[in-house]
Amino acid sequence: MKLLFIGNSHTYYNDMPAMVLKLIENTGERSHVTMLTRGGVSLLFHSEEHETRFNIRHGSYDVVIAQDRVSEFDPAQFVTGAGRLLRMTAEAGVPLVFYMPWAPRDHRERQQAMTDAYSAFCRNNRCAWAPVGEVFSYLLAKESGEKFYCDDGAHANVAGSYAAAATLFYAITGRRRTIPVNEDADPGVAAGMSPDLCRRIQTEACRVVRLYNG
Repeated sequence: MKLLFIGNSHTYYNDMPAMVLKLIENTGERSHVTMLTRGGVSLLFHSEEHETRFNIRHGSYDVVIAQDRVSEFDPAQFVTGAGRLLRMTAEAGVPLVFYMPWAPRDHRERQQAMTDAYSAFCRNNRCAWAPVGEVFSYLLAKESGEKFYCDDGAHANVAGSYAAAATLFYAITGRRRTIPVNEDADPGVAAGMSPDLCRRIQTEACRVVRLYNG
């Protein structure tokens, strides 16, 4: 499976796309990932870049994953940028999966605006999406002893990136049951996380993806 990730630092922190690759490969399918990322930029920015159009049109990708910025998130700009990318992928015959990140640790109240915007757009356009921000909400409530943010309170630490990767994995593959945590190959275990925590994160990611994608 050949994947193209479009986004910003909420995509490239901790090499998160490589975690997605490893999870896919743990199912026996070979994978390849490419990133088009730049810190702080929006989907509207990416939708205006020549390299975005070129990669979507000529990269022979199986899935494109698109993530908008968190800081200064603007629902109207999101809809414009997302719509342009959706038209590009439709012309190329490539599925587009939207990756919704999480609100900052000290501004969790901003999550709802992102969730509403992504949910409405994906529902109206029949797109799959990875509601990572909502997975964060559940994990922060249920795993009170665990940390999912970096010290900056904005980006994910390794556990947070693993949660993002797991959510994306289930959104991309459409799997409705969790996969076993292979302790020899799981990217979370390889990064120092406990197998039990990886299993709990995967369970929550799989459940929330089903909840929001039907």
